[in-house]
Amino acid sequence: MRLSRTPTGESGALLLGSVVNGLAAYAFIALGTRGLGAARFAPVAIVWVFWAFSAALLTFPLQHWVIRQMELDGHAGGVRAALGRVAGVVAAVTAGEGIAAALWQDRLFGEVSWAWAAVVMGVAAGSGFLGVVRGLLAGSGRYHAAAVVIGGENLIRLAAGGAFLAAGGGALLLAVALVTGPLVVLPWLGVWRVPGPTTARPSTGLVGAAGASVLLAQVALNVGPPLLSAVGGSETEVTALFAALALFRAPYLVALGLTVRATAPLTRLVAEGGRGTLRSPALGVAGGSLLAAGAAFAIMWPVGPPLLRALFGPGTDLSGLPTGALAAGCVLALGSLALTVMLMAAAARLALTLSWVVAVIVGVVVVAVGGGLGPVGRVAVAFNAAELVAVAGGAWVLARSESAD
Repeated sequence: MRLSRTPTGESGALLLGSVVNGLAAYAFIALGTRGLGAARFAPVAIVWVFWAFSAALLTFPLQHWVIRQMELDGHAGGVRAALGRVAGVVAAVTAGEGIAAALWQDRLFGEVSWAWAAVVMGVAAGSGFLGVVRGLLAGSGRYHAAAVVIGGENLIRLAAGGAFLAAGGGALLLAVALVTGPLVVLPWLGVWRVPGPTTARPSTGLVGAAGASVLLAQVALNVGPPLLSAVGGSETEVTALFAALALFRAPYLVALGLTVRATAPLTRLVAEGGRGTLRSPALGVAGGSLLAAGAAFAIMWPVGPPLLRALFGPGTDLSGLPTGALAAGCVLALGSLALTVMLMAAAARLALTLSWVVAVIVGVVVVAVGGGLGPVGRVAVAFNAAELVAVAGGAWVLARSESAD
């Protein structure tokens, strides 16, 4: 059957790939929590958080920078000229995450073993590799191939994790399965032979700004489990919070794949009409996010806890109030993601970073002064506060200014 090359068909393929990716991610988590138990899965959850940070610093900004640069140039020559600098960025992030994992290995993973740092570095390097490949595929219009890469990444992790557990492996081998995801690009290794004329090396400053912004966004979205541990939460509460965030991030994971299709047209829109063309969409995203977050809170307060128990097993659920709050925060995160893509298309580097710097500061303040809320309550309220600030800040910048910074 011939695949549709229309925007609708391409978006449908990306949607399917994102859904498969999300379902495989939840299946991996369920496999781990049921196979190892909630407490023993905790160090794997920490590696998962490092993976989320790697995707924020590398996969997301690199893929969108590649797509945007190819759209502006009309070819991949500029991307090819900048690959050396990109490799340096990936190496720096990989080394930094590995050092952090090694320095705090006992506190993060419950044991002193350099293997955990090695796994974290493998996850980081693979994230950078995937970002460039996905960007090259989407930037050249090969959205169906990009969709297969997006969907297959976590399927490979799930298959590897299942095989390792079946062979009697423990938490460390399950974490190693997370490193296998980039194997999905093997059929498209030829995409690295990027065609196009030789050009001057373009600036990669937008990669750094977007990486900082998306990293801070992922800190807000994923730091809950280690933060909860740091403020006094039990191992079971850490796994329960992780499971809740994993469930409620489902739409976010789907949206991450769909943003691949949005970057090129948004870039064209800004190139032709200026940043002001994004004013109405930005305000619509902000308003819609607030309404949807309220609805998510109301629905998941009663429904969330039994749903979590059914999906992930005993000991993986929180009480209704924080469960509803976590669902609302994940909906707000969708709005901040959409606004981030708009800010990238507008090359609003300062706004990208500053909006999330302020958001994280607000979240830290909530954690610092919210001792009366209890460990889980402090984390949930801080999460929502940070997401609210990020949505408001991104919409405000796009609504008031037409010049790129």
